[in-house]
Amino acid sequence: MSLHISSVLRASGRKLFSRTGAILLLAYMAFTGAVIPLSNTMMARIYEQGGFTEATGAIPLVLDLPLSVAVGGYVVGLLIGLYLSIVAIRTFVSGDGSSFPSGAFTRNIPLALGNLVVGVFVYFVLITVGFVLLFIPGLIAYVAFLFMMPYIVVEDRNFVDGLRSSYRLSKGNWLMLGVLLLVVFGVGGVIGFVGGLTSGLLLPPAFGQLSLVIIQAPVSLISLAVIAVAFNQLREDEPDSSDGPAPTGETSSTPA
Repeated sequence: MSLHISSVLRASGRKLFSRTGAILLLAYMAFTGAVIPLSNTMMARIYEQGGFTEATGAIPLVLDLPLSVAVGGYVVGLLIGLYLSIVAIRTFVSGDGSSFPSGAFTRNIPLALGNLVVGVFVYFVLITVGFVLLFIPGLIAYVAFLFMMPYIVVEDRNFVDGLRSSYRLSKGNWLMLGVLLLVVFGVGGVIGFVGGLTSGLLLPPAFGQLSLVIIQAPVSLISLAVIAVAFNQLREDEPDSSDGPAPTGETSSTPA
């Protein structure tokens, strides 16, 4: 089945502005707002150790924490971010917008997290190698393995199977997927640039950086919604035997 960009964008917007989408958006905003000070603290402590104290003074939202604690907190924050991505993908793929799918928050979380950590690392290695070699292979790898995450978190695959199934599902639609991502990232980039420039000019540094949370969270979430909707659309004509059925726990819904 060929990908229809306009229908993917419309369906993604509906999912983002649904009840579950609003709840996920608030969670993403809280997560981003918590991670920014930890990231700033790491940067400030590194500058301090390098003797760049003047640069340290210019960084807003620095916590009174040693570097080791800031790094540990940031790593925990990244894991929480991956967990939120698992919940979001499961919700956007299997939910109807009114309630979260059964098992979205709890089913096989350690397995999904472990495969995502390794899978995302392998994914970016493949992309990097592709860009270093001839550039075009990097672009192909980016779109060809785009659906690794849905296969891991929705169908409980391992990352190797997720990469293989993503390649098979996306093949024949690499160009359309590239255009779709270009639209999403292009709009997100423009919004981020304008919002960042405006907040930087009108607000103090600390408030200006926190205001980016309002921009970054929706952009991140709509990207996941687009991946989920495109994943569903391309699977419509896929025989069940090729990729295997989704776990039965994903088909029912429970109130949030």
